[in-house]
Amino acid sequence: MVKEFIVFIGILRCMVALLLLVLGGAPLFAQQRASDGAAAKAQARRPAPQQNSLQRLTAGTVFRDCADCPEMVVIAPGSVSVRAANGDAGQAGREDPQHSLAIAHALGLGKYEVTKAQFARFVQESGHTASGGCFVWSGGRYWQDASKDWRDPGFAQTDNDPVVCVNWGDAKAYAAWLSKKAGRSYRLPTEAEWEYAARAGVQTPRPWGGDAGDACRYANVADASAKRDVPGTTTWVFHECDDQHAYTAPVGSYPPNAFGLYDTLGNAWEWVEDCFGDDNPGANGAEATSQECGRRMLRGGGWVDSPAFVSYDFRFFIGPDDRDFYIGFRVARTD
Repeated sequence: MVKEFIVFIGILRCMVALLLLVLGGAPLFAQQRASDGAAAKAQARRPAPQQNSLQRLTAGTVFRDCADCPEMVVIAPGSVSVRAANGDAGQAGREDPQHSLAIAHALGLGKYEVTKAQFARFVQESGHTASGGCFVWSGGRYWQDASKDWRDPGFAQTDNDPVVCVNWGDAKAYAAWLSKKAGRSYRLPTEAEWEYAARAGVQTPRPWGGDAGDACRYANVADASAKRDVPGTTTWVFHECDDQHAYTAPVGSYPPNAFGLYDTLGNAWEWVEDCFGDDNPGANGAEATSQECGRRMLRGGGWVDSPAFVSYDFRFFIGPDDRDFYIGFRVARTD
């Protein structure tokens, strides 16, 4: 009798446990699953603080912060001593004597110049207006054509060509839009950052040395194609070679530098952050802001340029509101 009672109590406990599981356990488990799912979704929405951190990525790493973001290359901190070659044609311009360039922080820099397609996406999403005409080469003269803009700079482009006919404000607006979209701080590179990254350790003004005839293996410059296909260029000075592109070329058409950046010389001139000034680019990559800001600096030369202007150390300036058929930009980012 005692044994039967013990068995009965055991069965009763099992039935009570089963009843509690049915009445209370399933909702509790469901609640736990819902809680776990909500936590997972919240974690997914929360930006990963270390994702694409420049401090964690190795030099040369290529990354992208969002689907519409440009590819960026990690540039490690460092320094390089640079010099202008004696008697170099580029010394007739805003080229500086021997000096040292350094950046004290890791930098993300656009692998390519910003393309026409990337700029179009920005305009479409932001509603930014980059109109008001553009300075073009037409009829054998350089003049402002009110009908031209980045969509039609006066010559045919592919979507993968660098955007041109954009002023400094347009470039800054693109960087601000990108910052909001990616949740990261995008901007234009400083002049020092640009030159340090463009050189990639090269101390001389150009990677091809002093022979302008070698330029076409490295960059899109004023060449035999431009001489043949661009009307009214009898007064231009050309490189004695053929790079196969009369106007702009799709980004990445020529070999990258040692840091993995494309078109740092030629194709399109590139806006940088800095104000115009007579000094060398800022120390440790800093932006030069305490000078005359009615004009902004440009670097790198373009498809329209003679050997004198296609040089790492040639410094050019123009009004920040000017839009020209040879000027584009690339973006930079720091953590």
